[in-house]
Amino acid sequence: MSITSTITYKEVKGLEEVKEIVAFQGEIWGHNVVTPLTQLVAASHHGGVVIGAFQQEKLVGFSYGFSGFKEGKAYLVSHMTAVDTQLQNAGIGLHLKLKQREWAKNVGGYEKIVWTFDPLEARNAYFNLMKLGAYTRNYIEAYYGLMDDKLNKGLPTDRFLVEWDITSKRVERALSKQHTLSTEINNYPVLLMNETEKLELGNSTGYLVPVPTKIQEMKVNDIELAKKWRYELRRVFKRLIGAGYIVTGLWKAQDPLNQFYIIEKKTLEELDD
Repeated sequence: MSITSTITYKEVKGLEEVKEIVAFQGEIWGHNVVTPLTQLVAASHHGGVVIGAFQQEKLVGFSYGFSGFKEGKAYLVSHMTAVDTQLQNAGIGLHLKLKQREWAKNVGGYEKIVWTFDPLEARNAYFNLMKLGAYTRNYIEAYYGLMDDKLNKGLPTDRFLVEWDITSKRVERALSKQHTLSTEINNYPVLLMNETEKLELGNSTGYLVPVPTKIQEMKVNDIELAKKWRYELRRVFKRLIGAGYIVTGLWKAQDPLNQFYIIEKKTLEELDD
């Protein structure tokens, strides 16, 4: 029997289970970044949702989203997702996202879910862009300012804003494992550090942008190199996204040190073809 077959998922509203989720956040990230019980409860009653993953009676993961509204459209903001460190890589995070999508479509009436992630986290990028079929067209500089928690200490909290069009053909393809990389990427230039300064945008329909494979190890071993990556990727992505490019995927090249973002000049309609 697999680990995932022993996990159950459900919408959480009871106060005792919400208290478990508050304590769980502190175990995963530290107590200075916890979303409090009052916020979780209020959001769950007004367009948001808290979904828990349980192994028997024990909480082993959760996802929390609240309602957002911009430019005349409502969407779900997936603010937090976490899995017990002993059970990571077992597919629980994916199942939480799928349950969140199911709730958003069938209960919340949403067509889009958004969230943020660190552009330096290649593993998260692959999950978001390739497994889920999301994309990003927004790079936010120092989104949370400076943080002192386990994952963010030492670097400005730059973030990609991910958009997950949960009813789109692109997402359906990704979830059915039919979302493959186009052969076009073989013709995309690779942008190295400092190259955007001399780049004439518009000459290519796409580019490959390297990202370190293991940023957390780099932060421990060479924080100055990690900072260099942060500031260089900030400059590259802000310029390309500002010129109308969209981050559409991540290519796992045969390189132990780097993977490559795929950033393309495409419309949202073209992404969904």
